[in-house]
Amino acid sequence: MNLKEKLLEPSQPVIFFEMVPPAAGKPEAMDASLAEAEKVRHRVDAINLPEIHDEDRNQPRSAKFVKRVDPGLLGARIRRQLEMEVVVNRCVVREADPIPWFRRTEAEHDIHHVVLVGGESSRIQYPGPNVSEAARRVREAGFTTTLGGISIPSRVHEAERVRSKAAAGLSFFTTQVLFDSNDIVWLLQRLNGVEARIFLSFAPVSHPRDLEFLRWLGADIPADLDRFLLAGSSDAPDSAGVPGTETTCFDRSLDLCQRILMDVFDNLPPDPPLIGLNIEHINKRNFVPAIRMLEKLSELYHHLVSARASLA
Repeated sequence: MNLKEKLLEPSQPVIFFEMVPPAAGKPEAMDASLAEAEKVRHRVDAINLPEIHDEDRNQPRSAKFVKRVDPGLLGARIRRQLEMEVVVNRCVVREADPIPWFRRTEAEHDIHHVVLVGGESSRIQYPGPNVSEAARRVREAGFTTTLGGISIPSRVHEAERVRSKAAAGLSFFTTQVLFDSNDIVWLLQRLNGVEARIFLSFAPVSHPRDLEFLRWLGADIPADLDRFLLAGSSDAPDSAGVPGTETTCFDRSLDLCQRILMDVFDNLPPDPPLIGLNIEHINKRNFVPAIRMLEKLSELYHHLVSARASLA
């Protein structure tokens, strides 16, 4: 069964591992990324590659912007050398016509699964189409590419946004990184009957700077999460370098993710969208924790999908 078929098959668990493309201009960095992808080769259904831009979020960056390799180029090597499925993200609002990029991506990179990404701000006039319009143009051009989107559960009218994009041809959505179950449970309740798969995104936190970076990216992180993750570790940001701090922080973040995952499955509506799992590797330091999180959450996720399928 290929990835396109798995996405809409209720009995099939589907797992993505999201990797940030390496810095541009460093051939050895590309090889390192391939080595990392190979370590999850038999554990996931696809590698999910975001497209990184120097975004203006009206607040200072938590880390210096580094130009990254085109996800299509990295994805092509993963496809060719590791024979893995690849999902690439494409910010469709930045070019007036999305079709030439899709043509190159299919013909030159052999990539057939794309997450359509909109603009970072509704206040900015972009030259390209919004996600739904881009999806319409891609379909009219005859591409068979599997289209996905991004979901931000805390956003106002998010259920209506997801329904509209699903009607436009998007068959899956990856959420913002989750640190609380309230908004995602609320969203899934309102997506009853939608034929799409919602990938719950999780990322390991092993250092105070991880939360700082995720907040800059726009993740909805509860104000007291720092205190919870770092409790007993010599107090919040000043604990960097204290023995055991990173392990304690990661273990608590993993426990939180497991509880969110169980809470989601415990509160699904009668005819819910399918649930997927997306584990994010947000920085080099967190690759090993991301693998550990993938192992633990995969086991729980498979069990939850299997239990639900047995009740159908």
